[in-house]
Amino acid sequence: MTQQPVSFAAMDQAARIRHFETEGYIVIPGALEAGEIARIKGELADLPMRPSFYSDKPTFAAKQPHLHSPACTDLIANPAVLDFMRALLGDDLTFIYSHYILSQPNQPPLEVHSDYQPYGSTYSGWLESSPVRVRVLHYLDDTGTDRAPLRIVPRSHICFHADANPYKRYRNHPDEVLFPMKAGDAFVFATRMFHGVGANTSDRTRGMMEYDYRPLWSRPYQPIEDWPATAFPTPDAVKPLLRGRNAFDFRWEFDTKRATIEEPGLGMSPRRWDRS
Repeated sequence: MTQQPVSFAAMDQAARIRHFETEGYIVIPGALEAGEIARIKGELADLPMRPSFYSDKPTFAAKQPHLHSPACTDLIANPAVLDFMRALLGDDLTFIYSHYILSQPNQPPLEVHSDYQPYGSTYSGWLESSPVRVRVLHYLDDTGTDRAPLRIVPRSHICFHADANPYKRYRNHPDEVLFPMKAGDAFVFATRMFHGVGANTSDRTRGMMEYDYRPLWSRPYQPIEDWPATAFPTPDAVKPLLRGRNAFDFRWEFDTKRATIEEPGLGMSPRRWDRS
């Protein structure tokens, strides 16, 4: 089925947090303006692409786009996204991943899966093992229902059943929702939520950026490759988010007497869904 309209633009921050935590996602409408989209597309025009594991077409970027494009580096600190991320996860955020994906005409669907791999994998190593991690999809083109639209299974991220084993993949799911997106919109979701991509039966290519963030304490279970130096300056707004892919602040590990007592943590209060 196709997702029924939800007025994300009308939601306050508390409502967005509630929707994310219960359903597994939110949409940030108009997170990118048309001029920013044009700049990103222009700077990625010469980015090397490679076939993906589910298509022999040049679908996946061969290099993380923020290491290739200043516009994609700027996108790390997109204010519309960071405003929600900090409300959801806290102020200490770390950026750990960027990806650029094209869906070519006649490209097949991608199965329903999760992007959480707590025990590592042969495909992504320990990159997706962080216990708390949020993925942002920046859409550079409209998808409609025929141009590689998003497929999601709402609430699957909070399921305890064995069917929600994050290493499982499904060709389809009876309760999956087709989620068309507009160019410039950002889809923000819990990486444990099962999702996929519909076939591209249109005659147009669809571009999309993937950006991952985690709170500072939520490091991967094993070290991952850190960022190389870029050939262009890093904006001041981005520097704190690129502190290192393995950076962490996990005080209890070193508090052998368990003496550290924190101030009240309002971020986990049941009232977080009710605050404006």
